[in-house]
Amino acid sequence: MAKEIILEISWLRPLKLIGLANLFCALIAFILSMALKDWVTSDEKKDLQFHMGLWEQCTKLPPPRKNIGNDYDDDIDATTPAIDDEESDWNCEASSNRGTYVTITQALIVIPFIAAIVCFVIGIVAYCKREWRFLYKIAAVILIIAAIAVLVAVILFPAMFLDDLPFYVFFWFGWGYGLAWAAFCFMLTAAILFLISHDRKEIYRTEKRVVV
Repeated sequence: MAKEIILEISWLRPLKLIGLANLFCALIAFILSMALKDWVTSDEKKDLQFHMGLWEQCTKLPPPRKNIGNDYDDDIDATTPAIDDEESDWNCEASSNRGTYVTITQALIVIPFIAAIVCFVIGIVAYCKREWRFLYKIAAVILIIAAIAVLVAVILFPAMFLDDLPFYVFFWFGWGYGLAWAAFCFMLTAAILFLISHDRKEIYRTEKRVVV
């Protein structure tokens, strides 16, 4: 005689938890992006070395040539490489000295970072208090606006920097700049996850009847 067995099946859709995880990754990316000093860096094999972060830019000129012979030796070519083994010091100054666009970039990174911290706290509160789930939408709107600000920053910075090159050697945009893009992507993903799935349940259960 066949028996009917009722199986209880449950599954989890932790979209909001994944959104919080993405927002946490965005915060890490923000911190590293603001801390690293290689938003722009030159080829280290060149005589002129340069690196620029969000707050500071440093230039390292080749060491001065030693004067071989008398002061009137016309055989010394001005293009002769430096032969002094002593390395010259890095000359550092604030990145904002390069132009107003750097100050704007700084603001468009710092303000979204603060907004992301606020949204992360809001998200944790909404996740712990199910009756306050409407806070997800508020956090999502803030994150979308903050993500747009970061997008403007990562587009504005290279566009203006290329118009005002501080040197004429090969350079590239480094990890600091790349992590700003990563922060933008994580923030936008978190905002989307906070907006979708209007259901109040994240743990779903159903029953399945099996005849054996």
